[in-house]
Amino acid sequence: MLCDRCQKNEAKIYYTEIINGKKTEQHLCEECAAKHSTFQALNSLGKEEMNLSGMLFGLLGNIQSTNEKEETPIAACKNCKMTYEEFTKVGQFGCEECYKSFGRVLNKNLRSIHGADTHTGKQPKGYISEAKRLVNELPEIDKLTIQLQQAIEQEEYEEAAKFRDKIRALKKGANKDNEKMV
Repeated sequence: MLCDRCQKNEAKIYYTEIINGKKTEQHLCEECAAKHSTFQALNSLGKEEMNLSGMLFGLLGNIQSTNEKEETPIAACKNCKMTYEEFTKVGQFGCEECYKSFGRVLNKNLRSIHGADTHTGKQPKGYISEAKRLVNELPEIDKLTIQLQQAIEQEEYEEAAKFRDKIRALKKGANKDNEKMV
């Protein structure tokens, strides 16, 4: 696919931007992406090398500058004296205290880019949490009792009635088995 801007070079960067619900897609070559205002990720030597951290922090800088209501970040880290502007240029914090100093601003920017400021990764196939493993080891009546309680809490009364009836049937069956043994 050719670059949307110059129509000469092969597009290597696919950029999707959603602003106020309007989605725009761009397919850019490295040169045009480096010239584009959103991708001001030129390194300190002026070479037009694109890298992920440069693009991410270029976006962070743009979000910071376009949001006029945003609070101004802390002037500098108390420990290493790195400023937020230096961080956006370098793409790395100077020390562990930077996370505390710039955390509030960084979290707001990450939320606006990713939609969340916490990572919720995938679980491997076949993974069973400790809680699920414990529930699976419970007797059937206990499992149904837990499901009954959840249905009641979620106000799903028809489901709750089904669980109640299954519990009664299991208890009735257990009582008959006990009577046969006597």
